[in-house]
Amino acid sequence: MKKNLAKPTKVLTKLEAYDELLRDIKSILEKARAKAYQAVDNIKVQTYWQIGERIVREELKHKDRADYGKYLVNNLSRDLDVGRRELYRIIKFYRLYEIVTTVSSQLSWSHYIELININIIEAYPVLC
Repeated sequence: MKKNLAKPTKVLTKLEAYDELLRDIKSILEKARAKAYQAVDNIKVQTYWQIGERIVREELKHKDRADYGKYLVNNLSRDLDVGRRELYRIIKFYRLYEIVTTVSSQLSWSHYIELININIIEAYPVLC
């Protein structure tokens, strides 16, 4: 009889070991996914900074035309299938953080949108 009691204990131990393995693997996958999302978002932030820089440089070439910035945004929005509001955010992002080293890899694009909005509220409190 004692031998029969020992078998379920071994099975239970195997199940516990499997559950621990499963938890460990899930944890590894979750951490890897989080790092991947962070890396992708960091690339997004860098890309948007470069796009903002390029648009602002183009605007400066044609600073004699007051409406050129609006022209650029309207056409880029249409041709790139990107919302005008998003392009204006990208431009504002670059203007607020013209020195690329001030762009933190710890912050996501969503964080920068919030910072941009705070800056707008502080600069133009009457509008908000």
